[in-house]
Amino acid sequence: GILGHVHANLNLQTAFGWVLAPAAWVLGVPWQDARTVGYLLGTKLVINEFVAFSMLGPLKGHIAARSFTIATYALCGFANLSSIGIQIGGIGALAPSRKQDLARLGFRAVLAGTLANYLAAAIAGLLLA
Repeated sequence: GILGHVHANLNLQTAFGWVLAPAAWVLGVPWQDARTVGYLLGTKLVINEFVAFSMLGPLKGHIAARSFTIATYALCGFANLSSIGIQIGGIGALAPSRKQDLARLGFRAVLAGTLANYLAAAIAGLLLA
């Protein structure tokens, strides 16, 4: 991709991983696991939650149990970039005249869904403390 010209191992997931590492830390993930969990959050956002969960499973025992639990809650949900297209296609078929509104609100819907998942993860982190 375009990011590969900057560095061979750089992709959108990795970039989001760096950006979302502080968000993972704010959720309650210990800093030593924040970049790993941030990468999972980036994977969920760019690809989908199924791929992110498949990457989380093998990490059990390699990251802190607290990090694993918080990541589990943070990854639950349908808020990712591909869901915008699914939303436009699915709901747009029911209300074709509103497709433009759905497209306009797609990123806001992803943001709202992501924040809802992060809130659940933060509460789970508080209950683990």
